[in-house]
Amino acid sequence: MTEGLQGPVPPDDREVIEASDRRGEPAMSHIAPVMLALVEAGNRVSVRNQNFGFIPQPHGWSAYLDEPIDFDLIERRFVLPPTIHLDRANDQILDDYAQAYVYGGDAQRRLRAATNR
Repeated sequence: MTEGLQGPVPPDDREVIEASDRRGEPAMSHIAPVMLALVEAGNRVSVRNQNFGFIPQPHGWSAYLDEPIDFDLIERRFVLPPTIHLDRANDQILDDYAQAYVYGGDAQRRLRAATNR
């Protein structure tokens, strides 16, 4: 990545995702472009609200998608900060900075199965 007048410039046309929300923006707005891209590609947010599907939990924020996460789409469209991790094996996205989790449909089904035991 090279430095431009406005900060780091990605080597391609992918959108750069910030590590945190900007002052005055709604909670979890920094990851909203990722959530919107997944929804535009056909996924659905399980809980619709003003925080882009994220709901506060005791351990941080969580968002649930009805279908598995399209990780290839995310990698094609976005440059993620080192604090956001794509966990393909568990169908989830982890955001260390915001203590947030995005659970795809497969992860959501596993969570339900584990709590129903």
